Amino acid sequence: MSGTGTSQTDTNSRFEDVDWDEINRSRRFVTPARATLLIGLAIVGALFLYDSLVAHVYLIADWRSDWIDWVFLVSIVVVLAYGIVPALERRRTVVRTLRRLRSRPLVLSAGGYLVLLGIVGLLWPLLDPGSSPTVYHYNPPVGFTSEVHAQCFGSTAGDPLDETCYGTLQYPLGTDSMGERTELLVLAGARPALYVLAIGGVLVVPIATAVGVIAGLRGGLVDKLLMSYVDLQLSIPAILIYFVVYMYYGPSLLVLLLAFGLFSWGGIARLVRSEVLQRRDDGHVTVARSLGASELYVVKRHVLPNITNTLLPAVCHLLALLVLYEAGVAFLGFHEASVDSWGSTISQSITAEIAGQHQTRASVPAYQIWWLSTLPALALTLTMVSFKLLGDGLRDALDPRGERR
Repeated sequence: MSGTGTSQTDTNSRFEDVDWDEINRSRRFVTPARATLLIGLAIVGALFLYDSLVAHVYLIADWRSDWIDWVFLVSIVVVLAYGIVPALERRRTVVRTLRRLRSRPLVLSAGGYLVLLGIVGLLWPLLDPGSSPTVYHYNPPVGFTSEVHAQCFGSTAGDPLDETCYGTLQYPLGTDSMGERTELLVLAGARPALYVLAIGGVLVVPIATAVGVIAGLRGGLVDKLLMSYVDLQLSIPAILIYFVVYMYYGPSLLVLLLAFGLFSWGGIARLVRSEVLQRRDDGHVTVARSLGASELYVVKRHVLPNITNTLLPAVCHLLALLVLYEAGVAFLGFHEASVDSWGSTISQSITAEIAGQHQTRASVPAYQIWWLSTLPALALTLTMVSFKLLGDGLRDALDPRGERR
């Protein structure tokens, strides 16, 4: 009997130790995340008005803003409000996750590469030296030679009959058909990749999470209707929707990203739903509801934290695929010509050979200008592999069973 009394006392103490202030805070309108969102949107709105009414052409330095830039800035604000701010509020969880990742140097390297990619993409309007083509076309990287019949550095001996191109430190990664430096083209490709990550992620994560959570918690007819729509969405590729729009409105990176973001979240929604079905009847969820916690509080406090180790890896893997899709669309030529994507840079080595089919002197075999395809393809591969490694690492680090290992 004494054991039963002690158990009952412990249970009552757990019920009495509920932080009612925390539950009440969840019902407040002004939270750090919402305040960050409102302030950020106000700043973006002020910049938009300044650009429209005063600057007209260049907002900062030589940066000519477009609609996709404003959507990108709004996406950054959303990431700060609902990604960075909550992480700062849960510093212990972040520190514990980083501590677990210390034993995984590959995951840390992947994360460091993605951070560097984000910095380059974010600051590229300020770092971009502008279009400054050289007179040396198809110049190979330093330490290599090429037999391309084009104006290049030529023979070091100055033999006019020697048509060999030699790499030079002046152009360490070579040049393209227009004389643009390859290293600048590779760095410029970080910008559209960051567009994909920011805009695609901001669209995919909340939609997939909301649909999965609602379907899992509500069940019944709501679950059937939402999952039926997910099945329909999964049967229609997002790239097909973009091509349909392309036929009427032409190439647009913004439309491409909207198509990806709005029609690629079905698989993640199904994963979220399956996790919610497993978590919705857990003891701590039932206790929170019995104590008067709102459904929103239960979702934010007890459901979402327990599905993070499934959600984040799935999002990382999907974003890697979206970066590949964007490069593939650019490679095929269904992309804005003004956007220096990795895919469009890779395609230069192919189109150079195709363009010369009817002009003997213009024919440039792809293997002779290998750097135009290899270097951006390497950057694309590193980005995809980094997301895969980071996703798998986060899955293991956020797994609550990791404490026992």
